[in-house]
Amino acid sequence: MNNYEKYRQVQKEAAATGLLLLVLIVFWICAGFGLADVRMEVFHLPLWVWTATIGVWLFAIGGVKLLTTAVFRDMSLEDEEVGHDDK
Repeated sequence: MNNYEKYRQVQKEAAATGLLLLVLIVFWICAGFGLADVRMEVFHLPLWVWTATIGVWLFAIGGVKLLTTAVFRDMSLEDEEVGHDDK
């Protein structure tokens, strides 16, 4: 893998991570504010508390698992460009 391919892979990983962050923010808003009017309680706490905390945490774990299996690649960060003579 040359430097340009590594650069493209790092860009792809950064973009996917940023997209996951945006999805998590939207999910958090929907899970917290969207369920604020629901009068259901779990262990004497409103449902929105559970969905906006534990739900987002579990959603984030699933998203990171998806990123590590589908987007991220294990690559060496050492400079492997051929053609440089260090004399």
